[in-house]
Amino acid sequence: MTERLRNKCDLFLRNRNAVSKKFMLEKGMMSIAAGLIFTGADKEADIEKLTECRKLLNKHTGFFSEYRDAVKLALLSEMALSEAPEQYIEDVKAVYKKLHKGKFRDNSYMVLAAMLICDLGKQDSADEIVEKHNEIMKQMEKQHPILTGSEDISYVILLALSDRPVDTMISDMNECFDYLRKTCKIKADPDSVQGLSEILALTDGNIREKCDKVISIYNILKDNKADITGGCAFSALGTLIGIDEAPEAIAAEILEADTFLDGCKGFDEKSVNKNQRLMFAVMLSAESFEMASSVISNTFINNALGIIKAQKIATMITIISNVLPTVLGAVIDNVSEKNDNSDTKESEQKASES
Repeated sequence: MTERLRNKCDLFLRNRNAVSKKFMLEKGMMSIAAGLIFTGADKEADIEKLTECRKLLNKHTGFFSEYRDAVKLALLSEMALSEAPEQYIEDVKAVYKKLHKGKFRDNSYMVLAAMLICDLGKQDSADEIVEKHNEIMKQMEKQHPILTGSEDISYVILLALSDRPVDTMISDMNECFDYLRKTCKIKADPDSVQGLSEILALTDGNIREKCDKVISIYNILKDNKADITGGCAFSALGTLIGIDEAPEAIAAEILEADTFLDGCKGFDEKSVNKNQRLMFAVMLSAESFEMASSVISNTFINNALGIIKAQKIATMITIISNVLPTVLGAVIDNVSEKNDNSDTKESEQKASES
């Protein structure tokens, strides 16, 4: 295990333990989720600030509010990482109202979606994001009606935040899904394959080349008896695409992290299943490598929550912790390039006029 990965694992364990000790009444998986958020931001969990943020949350929301339900610890963690926690919760509430009008299907997903948008500073674009989200969901439901549901909202929010055209992303998703299922005959369940397809469609690049890299890592993990044949861990493999390393090196780090976690209290088979633990290993490994594209240092709130089930909460949070920084880096690179080209053209035009 590399020193960087070991440091990530140690930080994750410290954060998870600190949060679970203070918030003992919360579901165990949510303390893991909060630990992942702080670790993704490369920060020690600030328990004092978390406690202060809980008071702020109680001040600004009702007792039975959706903000205090399944999403609470994730929301508190993001508030604690914010420079202005009170303004943060106000912004989230304002965006949430817009999303609610956009007919999202589940309140927990809407809260997380609002947090995503605020973390990106996209509050003023909420209406356009909702419109793009609805268009993507409409096309997905038409082509994969059985597979598409509330659990896809988290990925689709990311797709809606991307500046890639809807038709291009849908085309990539469909090609990826068919390639993995029909050509490569991947044994993972269809929902996991669709989740992976959505992640891989977030960024530019040849979709089959991205699929091939995932398959290479998948095969190495499977050959080493890792529980990678489906579930949250399989979809999480999509977060590794931005790593400019050989599949063998990436898989080796994942296996090292999985073995490390297996020996830690709270991560044995009595506490989490093998697939969940492997998912955490994928996340920690992804953060231990340098990404090929620009990566934003801050970690943003993760994927939409799976309603009340703590298992799905941790699953969704992990995926976004990995995907979003890479996606944002690619988006910012693209915007920067467009701005540079625009400035160049403007300068050339002025020069010709003079």
